[in-house]
Amino acid sequence: MSEAAPNPADTYSVTAEFYDFMATPYWAQVDPLLPALLAEVDTMAGPLLDIGAGTGLSTVAIADALPEAEIVAVEPSAAMRAVLMSRLAARKDLRERITVESTGFFDAQLPNSCAAVVGLGVLGHFDAAARSRLWSRIVGILVDAGTAVIEVQQPYQVVAIPARRYTRAAAGRLRYEGWSEAIPIDDRSLTWRMSYYTLRDEIRIAEHVTEHRVWPVTPDAVVAEAASVGLVAEPSTGTGLLRFTKKSNHR
Repeated sequence: MSEAAPNPADTYSVTAEFYDFMATPYWAQVDPLLPALLAEVDTMAGPLLDIGAGTGLSTVAIADALPEAEIVAVEPSAAMRAVLMSRLAARKDLRERITVESTGFFDAQLPNSCAAVVGLGVLGHFDAAARSRLWSRIVGILVDAGTAVIEVQQPYQVVAIPARRYTRAAAGRLRYEGWSEAIPIDDRSLTWRMSYYTLRDEIRIAEHVTEHRVWPVTPDAVVAEAASVGLVAEPSTGTGLLRFTKKSNHR
């Protein structure tokens, strides 16, 4: 069984190959919710910002939900971004209105005004201090009454979670499994160890492992952090997706 180690500078270099397969169950829940969450966005007020666009699943979903919108997608992982760029190459209509920024959020060249900001599966990558900067920058670029859709992922606190298979997929004669394990680092952060197995005839023939450090946070804490900069939370969908509206004249 072969094993590949990730590039230390890009922990998603391993994930990118398997991400879309492994994300299918998750995305089946999230994708149908986005049109309603973005229904009140005024696309004439400015572009939409997709933070941590990954392989572009969220970016394309935003584009399809709002076919007149300009979108700025921020994704620092070259491996994940390669899949995103492939999606744009396959659809000329998307290429004309989606800009891909290849840096981290704080280094990205962002528009001065955005009609909406979307951040799916990304908040946990920011510690408390970075989240404070994140909220300040979001509210700084959002237009008055602009929308922010931010996902809060479980676990909401630091806890050990034994390795478990969270999904399985197939392509041709091969099967693929995604396994995850949460390992506490300290009282504020943990490591998600992600293992991707390739199987032929139920025998593992390849294993790829990578790790991501995350800082868990509760939905209530996220609502309070957002409120401190003038973002008002709307009722939760119960899926971890929170929608906020910027108070008028709050900078």
